[in-house]
Amino acid sequence: MEGSMLKEKIDEEKKEFMCRLFSSFGFVLVAVLLFWVPYRVFAILCWTTYIFMVGEIFSPKIKGKMLLRILAAIFCFGGIRSFLYCREFLGQFGCMFLICISSLTDIGGYSIGKIIRGPKLCPKISPNKTWAGFGGGVLLANLTFLCLNSTWFQFSMEKSLTYAHITDFWTVQIVILASIAGDLLESWFKRTMGVKDMGDLFPGHGGFLDRLDSLLLASIVLAVLNAIS
Repeated sequence: MEGSMLKEKIDEEKKEFMCRLFSSFGFVLVAVLLFWVPYRVFAILCWTTYIFMVGEIFSPKIKGKMLLRILAAIFCFGGIRSFLYCREFLGQFGCMFLICISSLTDIGGYSIGKIIRGPKLCPKISPNKTWAGFGGGVLLANLTFLCLNSTWFQFSMEKSLTYAHITDFWTVQIVILASIAGDLLESWFKRTMGVKDMGDLFPGHGGFLDRLDSLLLASIVLAVLNAIS
């Protein structure tokens, strides 16, 4: 009986991991395609996504806590505006950098955390996140950035001071940490709201806000770093 329950749990975790993996890479592929559309179309798509996120935040399934929901909507607005700022002033590399960092940090954190397990990172906010997952997310994001950095720089014409600023070591680490913090922030918001997922659009990963939480805060941080540099 216990063996059967353990097998079911393992199968469920494998299924969840594969769903999460495919939805994450699928998001990256879709986002990459958006770079080949004009900026105005890109902006319309981003603000349309914002409307969907606001719809999730003010969904009827969430009761009360209106002030917190308003603050969440303002945060999402700042995240989308910052992402568009990065697209406008940091170019395609800036957007690709943000998308890969946020997605691969999530994949690394989830997969390594499930394999190694160990001490919890923030059990009161997100019981499933571990320090091993934190390290795995940071490691995978850095490895991905190194690959992206070497290939993009070889084939891109965006060889400017802005490019050099994005690729600064500490900028990369700060954006990675912001990506992880964005995920934890949304986990806290969901826990406070009493919901497991904000939506069910992406298999294994909830709705738009569930999928973009890391990207939103990472975009805000990168935009601020670029503005003050």
